[in-house]
Amino acid sequence: MIWTSAVPFFVDVYLVLVGLMFGSFINLVADRVPRGESVITPPSHCRSCGRRLNLLDLVPVAGYFARRGRCAGCGVGIGAAAPAVEAIAGCCMAVALIWLGLWPGAAAGIGLLGLWGLAVTALAWQRGRGVWPRRPAGSPRRR
Repeated sequence: MIWTSAVPFFVDVYLVLVGLMFGSFINLVADRVPRGESVITPPSHCRSCGRRLNLLDLVPVAGYFARRGRCAGCGVGIGAAAPAVEAIAGCCMAVALIWLGLWPGAAAGIGLLGLWGLAVTALAWQRGRGVWPRRPAGSPRRR
């Protein structure tokens, strides 16, 4: 009976890790979309020196601390926002699982991750472009 009670715990841990990895993808999207780059190619790399990130660099949150927040190739700082976005994504999944249980919590966690991803990407878009897409001049304002 111990095994059957341990399975939900391991599934919860797995889902939180998936949330952390989704947070890493949110960082990639928020970095590339405002600059008009593809989220598929090229593989993750340092924007400063072009070094392709290896497995250690791609581990959410832990990779940042293992490299002390710097690129392993050129030493350029990464910024604390990257692990913060990943950690918050993991927390979104964890809170949903703790609050609602496995099945509804997993669905709610995925929903929270989607909302978090939209918020981070929208903020990056706004900061990268300086403005939101504007209405054509003379068009009526929606209420």
